Amino acid sequence: DYLDKSKIITYKSYENFLVKKKNSRVILMTTKAKKNYTNFKFKKNDTLLFGRESAGVPEKIHKKVKYKIKIPMIKEKRSLNLSTSVAIVLSENIRQTDYL
Repeated sequence: DYLDKSKIITYKSYENFLVKKKNSRVILMTTKAKKNYTNFKFKKNDTLLFGRESAGVPEKIHKKVKYKIKIPMIKEKRSLNLSTSVAIVLSENIRQTDYL
């Protein structure tokens, strides 16, 4: 429904992505993070990075990202699906940054 209001950008590589994002923080959403998204201070220019539902992001990218946060989960349970995770974290980002 909102594709006409979206801007989709494809990058040649992760390195190219980082060059384009040099003026913003890249925040990795990962079940391996120690910090909860509710305890993180978002900024307007942050870029939220989510991996695939099945495997997350590659380890080499995981090692390069400085900021990592998670959605707290019940132990021994599977993580949420990607669209649900994006909605939860993006709504907190918008709330904190007054983006709307």
